[in-house]
Amino acid sequence: MRIKHRKMKKVIYIFIAIALFGSCTKGYKDLNIDPNQFTTASPETILQGVFKRTNDLVSYNLFREVGHWMNVVSLGGRYDVSDGGLGSPWQTMYVSVLENLQQIFDKYGKDTAFTNRVQIARIWQAYSYSILTGVVGPIPITQANNLHYQSTVLFDTEDSAYIKILTILKDASAKINTTRTWDKLTTDLIYGGDLLKWKKFANTLRLKIALRCTRNLGSAATTAVSEVMADEANTISAEAETAKMAYENISGNENPFWKRVTYGVTDPNNNPKLTDYLLAFFRSYKDPRLTAWYDSVPLANRQLIQDTLPSTADDSLRIVTYPIPYAGIPKFGATLTEWNLPAPAPVGIPNGGNPTFSNISAAIFGTGPSSTVQASRQVVVLGYAEAQFLKAEASILGLGGSKTPDAYYYSGIDANFAYWASYPGISTAAAAALSPAARDAYKATPGIKWGTAGTGFNNYLGIVNTSIPLADINKIWIQAWLSFFPDQSFDFWCLERRTQAIVFPPHTNPGLGFNGRYEDVPLRGPYTALISSLNPVGYADALTKLGAASTSDEVYNPYVPLKICKPFTPVNWATVHAFYDLSYLLKWYGPTIESLRAAAQAAGFANKMTVLSTYHP
Repeated sequence: MRIKHRKMKKVIYIFIAIALFGSCTKGYKDLNIDPNQFTTASPETILQGVFKRTNDLVSYNLFREVGHWMNVVSLGGRYDVSDGGLGSPWQTMYVSVLENLQQIFDKYGKDTAFTNRVQIARIWQAYSYSILTGVVGPIPITQANNLHYQSTVLFDTEDSAYIKILTILKDASAKINTTRTWDKLTTDLIYGGDLLKWKKFANTLRLKIALRCTRNLGSAATTAVSEVMADEANTISAEAETAKMAYENISGNENPFWKRVTYGVTDPNNNPKLTDYLLAFFRSYKDPRLTAWYDSVPLANRQLIQDTLPSTADDSLRIVTYPIPYAGIPKFGATLTEWNLPAPAPVGIPNGGNPTFSNISAAIFGTGPSSTVQASRQVVVLGYAEAQFLKAEASILGLGGSKTPDAYYYSGIDANFAYWASYPGISTAAAAALSPAARDAYKATPGIKWGTAGTGFNNYLGIVNTSIPLADINKIWIQAWLSFFPDQSFDFWCLERRTQAIVFPPHTNPGLGFNGRYEDVPLRGPYTALISSLNPVGYADALTKLGAASTSDEVYNPYVPLKICKPFTPVNWATVHAFYDLSYLLKWYGPTIESLRAAAQAAGFANKMTVLSTYHP
């Protein structure tokens, strides 16, 4: 009996142990989980961070100086191959954007409840890849963010990358089901959950990238353009459909340009400036957007110019000096000795002793930490005006469209004027300068008017000119360039490389420049230095597909072309005839001494106007 009793007790103890052990293991997996933390991120959570990181990069960091509307006097940053350098979006895009998008595909890609949201992520993925390949050329796509490829990641060719990008955009747009209104981004910084607008953005982005690639992809690109134009109703066709993202007046989430350039600046001369070249463009075609985009210089600090004016009262000429309201800073900070420019420089030369130049409008970037509206300023990704210019180009190439090329072209100008006329914080005077009457007068100007050529001014050194040729496609490209202000310098850089439509003055103190003395706008940005050290086989693969002769050629030669680039021959600027030319500043207040005096009285600068001499010609 005692034996049986002992066996029974043993069996009971075993059951108790099993019960206790089982109860412990049942919750064992939960021991390292914080119940107050998310374990799975929603597409909304991931995408909002992705949108912000991308726009932070593109709107401020990425080749911001090639838009030529601010003060940048050196291309030294072009050779910064660290992540975060001017030409290296690598770390930001692959780690902070594309890897996060891959989490959406891995977690929700096969879940039909998230089909629309996954397609939005794919659209942004294609956009992100287009930025990367637009900067450096060959990039990893096939083997990117793939656990099977870690120590060695090979690169897709530039052409292959663009084909994949166009394919993703076409497929993602087709798969968005606008009737499934419950399957949308409940939090959407771009389109507020509007699925049709996302479809239109995808198609318009496809149109832009296909036009970018007509040189290297040929029929594959033109077919894509024709397909989009045949479905024009599903492209951006109104200002309300512009792809844009607003920021907040909250620490860490302010507009990136405002935060990094304007916030806390105590020296106003460090703010972004109007360049002398863009001022010459404005003056050549009497473009009233000057008053909306740039602030005039305070009267006490205005640049004086010397002019010769006739009189309505007699046949004498007056040599006179007077202040002008806008001043453009040169894009470079030195001149070449071969130019043999006289010294001292004539009155009115931009770098002739007056350091005050026109800042970008306070309505756009503000002037300090109290500028709450500018801190939350939106960033445009792809706008209505740009969409019209894309359609104008497609139409003029015979690739479809419901309107004639000039109708799209004029519609794009109208859209850009309307955008700025209603811009938050713009002054009453600037808005009035963009009136329909002023807009239509601008459109009638030779060089702006369809079917005409325009004779423009030289820049102040006489080495580049702002004339617009008769070929109307050049007008489309120039107005597209202007429509990119102020956020889309990268898009203009892509446009300029594939068209070479505008000849810019060189940098003449380029830091680590290719020849050390002057530099044109580079044709590509370099790979980050991390690639050669962490992925040497992949880097060698990239060099082969890029066609670079060596690592040094890839890193330091700004003229290694991408496939999208129009053939480019660097100018030997040392042999170009240079001469001081202030034509673009003269006759600012009209053609006579009387018009100048009237303006001086009205604007309060009569005491700053001086008649130096009077003579008979």
